[in-house]
Amino acid sequence: MESEFLEELLGGGPANVIAVGLALVLMVVAVGIWVLELSGHTISGRGIVRNNLRWNARTIAIIAVVAAIYIAGRPLQIQFVPGIGGFNPSLSLGPVMSILFGLPGAIGVTFSMPIGDAVSGALTVGSAAGMLGHTFYTWIPYKLVTDPSMKKFSMWIRLYLALVVGGLLHLITVCGWLDFTNVLPPAVAWGAVPLAIGLNHIVIPAVVVPILLIALFPLVRQWGMFHGDHALGASAARSTSMRDAARAGQADMRQANPAKDD
Repeated sequence: MESEFLEELLGGGPANVIAVGLALVLMVVAVGIWVLELSGHTISGRGIVRNNLRWNARTIAIIAVVAAIYIAGRPLQIQFVPGIGGFNPSLSLGPVMSILFGLPGAIGVTFSMPIGDAVSGALTVGSAAGMLGHTFYTWIPYKLVTDPSMKKFSMWIRLYLALVVGGLLHLITVCGWLDFTNVLPPAVAWGAVPLAIGLNHIVIPAVVVPILLIALFPLVRQWGMFHGDHALGASAARSTSMRDAARAGQADMRQANPAKDD
């Protein structure tokens, strides 16, 4: 099963050069994202700011559990492209874990790719593309979808935007890298692989991810594991501390300069 249209469009000629070049650029961008995040910074509407990730037992536990779940689900697929991929709904857990558990969830899913390949004996140069391509599939949903209850229409728009954009960037990264490194011939890299990635990272998630978010979010929040609550809690604590400090300063000024009676 192959896509003859993509094979003819991107399998050779100028379009192939552009697609492969874009894939290499995206890999560099993905590396830059993780360098920022793991150094304690992130990209926001205000520029590069602190991401407030705390490396404690809770963070490490979430990363380990998410990675283990994602690795365990990867072999559960029905192959329709021998040796390349097939139908695997468990890959929809990637954006779900990232949205519910935040950056630790995104780290667990993304970095589980080469670990899973190593465990299964399938570690190749393509594993690097799988990991870096997953950056867009996990990091973009984590940044865009801030309310997993999906009660707001804007969150549905953000979710589908994240799934489509993240899935396409993942597709370009993986297919371009496989073509560039000659792991697969261009006709296969751009003919068969995009079908597997598009199915598992865009089409299936478009149906499965909203259902999982609506079902799991109340439980995750009840357990106190939703990353948004921790971020809001830290922000609220800082705001309260600043207000208390301001009030204390005003009280000191009143004591130093008592009002004179007329």
